[in-house]
Amino acid sequence: MHYREAFNQTLEKFSITAKSLAQKSGVQERQISQFRNGKDLMSETLFGLIAALPNEAKIYYFSCVNGESMLDTVDLRSLIAQAPPQKQAEALHLIAEIFAKNIRNNTDIVELPEAV
Repeated sequence: MHYREAFNQTLEKFSITAKSLAQKSGVQERQISQFRNGKDLMSETLFGLIAALPNEAKIYYFSCVNGESMLDTVDLRSLIAQAPPQKQAEALHLIAEIFAKNIRNNTDIVELPEAV
């Protein structure tokens, strides 16, 4: 996928507005709008926009650009094991939220592999 299309799709998927991204990145809202509508940006400006995205949105963006899921190339067990305790706690909390949502929505829950 083209980087501009991936950028637009990422903002839409994560409900990120040009205004909020402008505040976080320091890039003018007008520039973001022009880029989304076809005008090129300096590479440093694009890198600044991407850096201002939430982590999940960054992963999604690069997955779109690469045409494959980046999660397929990441060893999550090693990533979490090497993370500081605060990030490990965040990961555990996120997983718990996902399971709770699935239970509320009566979604089939995948059997958990034995944790060893």
